[in-house]
Amino acid sequence: MEESGKIESAGQEIEALKKRIAELELSSGNKERPEIIREAIKEHIEKPPESVLAESQRFAPSEAKERAERIAALKFSSPETEAEAHQRQILELLQIAQDKGILNAISIIRHLDNPHLEDDFHDALIKYFQGAYNV
Repeated sequence: MEESGKIESAGQEIEALKKRIAELELSSGNKERPEIIREAIKEHIEKPPESVLAESQRFAPSEAKERAERIAALKFSSPETEAEAHQRQILELLQIAQDKGILNAISIIRHLDNPHLEDDFHDALIKYFQGAYNV
């Protein structure tokens, strides 16, 4: 059952954010593109998922928590450096954002309670929307 006006897929969410970035670019004056993208992402992730995503698209809190635990475990699953493990976590979160949606990836990060990872994920999203990341 379709919920009127709510996002039904990760692709729709990404397209909606691209559209918002384009709108902000038109009205931004002389702001740099990364700052415009950062503003659009910040605006987007502050919205409650239930107000944006169709119920079928949203992670249940238990699913977000379970995925957070798996991402946290990535740090301990191989003998790589901490920086490499951190980068692997970011790439995993970007893949989730692309497959399941940005707000779902953010819900996972919030379960991790790791401000450094959250900041780096936001930076990776900016690069993604600039075309620098292809997950």
